[in-house]
Amino acid sequence: MDFKLLSYIVKDNLGYIQLADPPKNEMNTLFFQEFNELVQIIKQDNELGGVIIQADGRHFSSGADTKELLSLFHKTDSLLPEPIKQNGLAFRELAELPIPVVACLKGICYGSALELALSAHFRIAASNTRMSFPEAGFGIIPGLAGIYHLEKIVGKAQAMKFTLSGESISSSEAKKYGLIDIFAAKHELENQAVELIKKTGQNYKKDLKTSYLRK
Repeated sequence: MDFKLLSYIVKDNLGYIQLADPPKNEMNTLFFQEFNELVQIIKQDNELGGVIIQADGRHFSSGADTKELLSLFHKTDSLLPEPIKQNGLAFRELAELPIPVVACLKGICYGSALELALSAHFRIAASNTRMSFPEAGFGIIPGLAGIYHLEKIVGKAQAMKFTLSGESISSSEAKKYGLIDIFAAKHELENQAVELIKKTGQNYKKDLKTSYLRK
């Protein structure tokens, strides 16, 4: 598959999505086009037992291309521009997959990148991971269903506080809030993701997340 900002392989019945434009792994229009295409490929593969999302370089992703993102908001009076709504569809489809989806995080995980991570069913992170929704500083809101997933994890009040403050939190804080499920060394992120998917077994149910983590 000829992608520029992403790569995708299937190995041992697991799909590996790789953010492949370091150092920032920025998410622009092309990224979302490619990501949507990948999600459709994954949805049609009935042999897959799980999906692992990783990133090249030091950081998971700095999030959306800020200039491009702000231009979309400036072109409309709508609270959420139509292109952003469309971009969010792929993240929602990812979250709705019937197989386990694991995000492997390291370094910066901001904005749209955090929304992608929250769309995964599990998050495994290195200790240097930092998370933030910086959108409020630009007078806009996260628009890729990130707030919805955040509320499910931390509750409405805490989600609102985190979103409006734009603060960057450490991995230890993120773990305390439930945004990170497992810590792992950077070189062990993929192995831990594979092991976690194995624990879920053949009859995977998203509602049993806690029991899988206890195994």
